[in-house]
Parts: sequence; C-alpha cells; structure tokens
Amino acid sequence: MTVYAICPFCSKTISVEQVARLTCPECGAQFGFAELQKNHLLIDTRVEARELTAARDLFRNSEFLGAYEHFKKALEANKNSYSATYLSMLCDIYLHESDENYDLMGNVVNMITSALDVMARSNTPVADKLRFITAMLSETKIIIMRRLTGRNDLFENDIDKYRDVTIADLTKLLELFKIDREKIMSFSQDVVVALMEIIICAVKTCYKAVQTVVVGEELHSPNGKIYKQLLSLCNDYCFFGQAYNPDFDGNNYSPDFTQNCMLNDKVLSSFAKFDEQNKSYAKKHLIGNIEEYNKILAECKKALKLTYLNCYRSMCTRQSKQHAGLFFDGLKLVYRLLLPRVSVNNKKKVDIHVDNFVDVVDNCDILTRFLVDSYELDNNIASGLHEFYENLYEIVELYYLPDVEKIMNAQDKLKGARKEELGVYLKVLYDCACCCALALNKYVDFSVGKDKTREKLVKLCKYASEGFLVLSNFTIEELEQSNFYRPILQISSALLDELGE
Repeated sequence: MTVYAICPFCSKTISVEQVARLTCPECGAQFGFAELQKNHLLIDTRVEARELTAARDLFRNSEFLGAYEHFKKALEANKNSYSATYLSMLCDIYLHESDENYDLMGNVVNMITSALDVMARSNTPVADKLRFITAMLSETKIIIMRRLTGRNDLFENDIDKYRDVTIADLTKLLELFKIDREKIMSFSQDVVVALMEIIICAVKTCYKAVQTVVVGEELHSPNGKIYKQLLSLCNDYCFFGQAYNPDFDGNNYSPDFTQNCMLNDKVLSSFAKFDEQNKSYAKKHLIGNIEEYNKILAECKKALKLTYLNCYRSMCTRQSKQHAGLFFDGLKLVYRLLLPRVSVNNKKKVDIHVDNFVDVVDNCDILTRFLVDSYELDNNIASGLHEFYENLYEIVELYYLPDVEKIMNAQDKLKGARKEELGVYLKVLYDCACCCALALNKYVDFSVGKDKTREKLVKLCKYASEGFLVLSNFTIEELEQSNFYRPILQISSALLDELGE
C-alpha cells in the first residue's frame, strides 16, 4: 500500500510503499519504513484534511485562537503542509497585531518565507503553488500596508519614534524582496502586482518619514544618520520596483507638503496684508510698524527653514509641481529676510536693522541653491533677483550712501574722534559693506547676463569696506579677533576675487 511520507534526508514529500527498505525518489537516500514511523514522518492525509477544514471554518469567523490550534494539529499530521504553516502563523499575527511590542513585520516576512520553504518540499503542482502564493500575498500585503500607513497619530505626536519604528519595519520588510524569484514565482503577473503594491507603499512611507514637520512651534527634521537610512531604504525599494517593472520610477511620488505650503501661504499672505497697510511708507522703503513686521519675519524664518529642508531633505524630484512650488515660495521668503529693515524710532530718527553677517551668509547660500535649481524650471527667476538688487540699492542709496560719503570726505578729521564717536562711523561703513556684499558672487553665486545694479552694489561695497579699513586703522590680527567686525576681512577677500585685484 502506498502512503505519503517526508524524506528524513531531503525533507521532501514522497510516496512510499510499506516495505522494510526504501529509497527516496528525490535524493536517492536509503532508509527504513520503521524510521519514518519512529520520527513521525508519515503523513496522515485524512487527519490533515479534517483539521484544515475545522480550522478554516473558525478562521472565516475570526476565531483565530481556535483556528490556530486546529492548524497546528494539521501540521502534526503533515509537517510539509504549507497551508497549515502559513495559516497557523497568520492566526498568530492576527492575535497579536494590536500589540505595540509585537514584531509584526518580522513575523509577516518569516511567515511568507517559512510557507515558501515548506511549499518547495511539498512536491505540489506548479498551478497549485501559484494559486497559493497569489492568495498569500494578497492577504499579507493588506497587513503590511495597514502597518505602514496606520501610524498617523504617531507621526503627528512623536515623529522621532515614528521614524525609528518605520526604519525598523522597512528594514525587515526588505527581506521579502530578497527571496529567490523562482521560489516566489514572480514570473506571474498577479504576484508582481501584489509585490509592486507593497513596494509603492514602502517608497511612499520613506517619503513621509524623511520630510521635516512642524510639531507645535518646533521643526523636526531627520538627522544625518536617519536621513541616510531612509534614503538607502528608498533606493533599495526602487531597485526592486524597477526589477519587477522597468517602467517604475520612484520620482513619480511626492511627500505631502500640505503643512509646509500652508505655513508659506500664511506668511506670504501676512506680508501681502502688511504691504497693503504700509503703502504710504513703501516709496521710501520704510516699515511703519516694525514690531508687527518682525513677528512676521520670525514666522518667515521658520517657513524658510522648513521649505529648505523639504527641498533638500526630502525624496522628491525637483520637476514635480509641488517641489517647484516650494522653490518659488522659498525665493520670496529669503528675499524678505535678506533686505535691511528701515524704520523710524520714537526720536524720529531712522533705524536700519541688518542681521548678523553669519545669518546673512547662511541665507545667501540658501538663495544661491534656490536660484540655481529653480532656474532649470523657470528661467524668469533671474528677474526676481534683479528686483531684489534694485530694492537693496535704493535702500543703501537712501539711508547709507549720504552718511558714507560724509564719513569718507571727512576721514582725516574723524581719525582723531573719540572712540565712541568713531565707533558710530565705523558701524555705518561696516553695515553698508555687509548690505552690499549680497551682490558679490562669493555670497550669491548666480548670474544671468550683466546686472548694472548688482555692479553698482559691488562698487559701493568696495567703497565702504575700504573706508572702514582706512578709518579704523585695525590690524588684520585685531580684526580676526573681533567677534563683530571679523566679516569685513571675508568681504574684502571676496572683493579681491570679484574685481580680480
């Protein structure tokens, strides 16, 4: 009488006669029938079928604990039952899915690989294997995608933890795509469709995890290590996506920039409203309510940082409409931050506020990157830079140049001035040089043709910085040690490079 058994050497399902000595038809190993009985390697197909039927009835009614027990009994009757292997592990996953400490992704991948390993030993017809794999991936992709997309509360309330658990899950999930393609039968279009859905979900999750978000008043962006991990994972998933579908392009996906766009819109609307109310001061480049304007600038700084990080710390092609929109918003924001603020104080005197030169240089770097990268999308952005230089020159000409010329014409007299008085003159020259330095290529390295206004600013920068150095009579060592005036050395060096002197 022929019965089914499991070879003790190659572990494959075989049919054998009930005789003393047997030879495995798969690997050729010899063993005895008694050995099969002793090691429980005989398959009881009737018990297996009975337990599978009972288990599936319970499974359909979501009675996973009872179903699990019957699937385990089916496995005892046939250790090569890939259905029982898969479904018993699936029951365990459903029973523990809601437990935060349960390694769901690791167990899902282990379940799939275990079922495939058992199926490879079962000597099941190819058509049956394909039906099983398709059904298995159709079910497990739902579990995987539900886990990856179901952490919105964590994303909004604890972004650092969200990134950590996402990286852990995506790293474990990657093992699914390292399974031998023949074993998982990825020659089948149905299998590829299921795998591609998981890949797309993983790529979108990478995009979401890497973007900078606002939580309360704070910006939370990934540190360098986290960014590299997410970028590497995204590249890995894109690699497998292209392996399954040559037309797959990860750049077709984009993070959700809604929060960023809302903040930008809020800031730019505030500026527009302020400008409308400030019309009477606009011709003289005065700010009527400096306190209100500074509040908007504080939001502007946050919006610019968020925009910059999302432009360069997100996984999004620059050609996407959303990404391009961030570039153009960013240019408007950075121009606002770079312009000096002119107001009239309580004593009816003009105050000119220029940011610390270190901050100015940082914003110039951002401006340069935005200009260079957005020029590929819209070559009209050069006109925006020209308008910025026009406004900057008008401010310098109105509020700095008259005083600078007076100082330069009276240099000999001023050298003998008191220290406090001399300090006032030096600050005027220094601030003027810093303002005009924005026209130097060292700080804003972008140009499309000649810009005469930019050239005039360069000349004024040279005029003011040379005047400062002559009037101050500081040595280079003294300037290097000065926390306040040290940037004048950088500006002077940049002028030499600019003018070829």
